[in-house]
Amino acid sequence: RSIALFYYWYQRIQSNKASFVFIDEFDSFYHHNLSKFIVKKLQEIDVQVVFTTHNTVIMNNDLSRPDCYFILSNGKIASLNKLTDKELREMHNLEKLYRAKKFV
Repeated sequence: RSIALFYYWYQRIQSNKASFVFIDEFDSFYHHNLSKFIVKKLQEIDVQVVFTTHNTVIMNNDLSRPDCYFILSNGKIASLNKLTDKELREMHNLEKLYRAKKFV
């Protein structure tokens, strides 16, 4: 059922020619691999997408740049690259750095 919901979103976004889409907890019922697939599919459409998730598996450079990931903590929001003194490179494992509390 949840994959059918994604298909519905995807068709609506494409047909309505939306310029911006916000999806809260988009992957609450999806396996991690399916979540990654969905993010890649959404990147194929000419639309700006903002989504929220608790899934740290999708925090990687294959899907998006570090400055496109944001963390909300204590009522403040900041991009990953602003939360570390370290220069983030493509080879860095963002999820591993996040779990090691390197973004403060």
